[in-house]
Amino acid sequence: MLDRPIFEGDLRRVQIADVLSFVSMIRGSGKLVLKQGRLERTLHWIEGEITFATSNSAEQSLGQFLLRNGKITQEQYDESAQRVTPHMRHGKALVQMGAISPNDLWWGLKNQALEIIYSLFAWSEGSFSFVEAGEQVLSERIVLSINTQGAIMEGIRRVDETARIREKITSPEMVFAKTGETPDFKELDMSEDEIAVYNNIDGQLTVRGLIGKSDPTDFEVMRILFQLLMARLIEMAPEERETRPVFLDVEDSPELLKIISTYNDMFGRLFDSLASAVGEVSARELFGSALESATSDDLWTGVFFDQYGRFDENMLMANISELPFERRQSALEEGLNALLSVQLFEVSQHLDAEGKIDVFRFIEDQKAAI
Repeated sequence: MLDRPIFEGDLRRVQIADVLSFVSMIRGSGKLVLKQGRLERTLHWIEGEITFATSNSAEQSLGQFLLRNGKITQEQYDESAQRVTPHMRHGKALVQMGAISPNDLWWGLKNQALEIIYSLFAWSEGSFSFVEAGEQVLSERIVLSINTQGAIMEGIRRVDETARIREKITSPEMVFAKTGETPDFKELDMSEDEIAVYNNIDGQLTVRGLIGKSDPTDFEVMRILFQLLMARLIEMAPEERETRPVFLDVEDSPELLKIISTYNDMFGRLFDSLASAVGEVSARELFGSALESATSDDLWTGVFFDQYGRFDENMLMANISELPFERRQSALEEGLNALLSVQLFEVSQHLDAEGKIDVFRFIEDQKAAI
């Protein structure tokens, strides 16, 4: 039977990460429809993996996504839009015109779907409903096979990163220049995409121009620019540069110290629970992987977990000193919450029901005490 409701709920009570995890856990096949006012997003699933995503927002359409990422021109977008019919999809029209290749179309479809998924993590309210779909319905769409756990971790990371990136890269018309000699890419462990973006920086191309010349999506290019900026490998071009205040080390702030210490207690408890379930060696590996996923945020530069699942509080305080005074507490809480969400997701995969309840109650009590 098609479109048979399986479960539904309110996003004010259940976080999007938990919804996606549940569909993945039950290996559901069908579609997850999420609504917020007039906004609607639909994720298509086959046996617990996301295979396609659609949105009713014009700015998230395939054509707009390709245009925003510099894969087609405005003229090509306008011409292809006129060719779209119930039997002619926008992507196919662009391929027939020669505006993009079949490989470009595949790249666009997958990354457009990912952007739709990531955007859901900014939703704090709305509704969701999962319905089964028959094989005939499922076979009508291209199968992209998006790893659910990877999408969840990236979505959580982006919620925090987006605000930080926009603080430094305030406009797509900004221009950056290299700060000195070419760095040792191998020593810095830079990826091919990072190297390509760095090499394209010439003191004249705008951020928008760099996005158009790069293979990654616009968000990924912005993230790479942010990382290069934080590593002081690039700077605003002379005509773009503005005077920026210099901040000294964080003063002895009891409020910040209490936050850090409380979260450290939570991470220590999570580590103990995980170590009891999978052993200390595996627990350290899982904790390290979660922290590594957050290292694009300069809050965590030089920070690592010790053998007890706790981090160096002094290093974290030193990193906070790089931020304006009024941003320090919010940045600290956002960063700690993002990492805690990733760790909770990982730990919950290895605990029984009683263990999960015990951990969640401890986390709730600790947060209430801050």
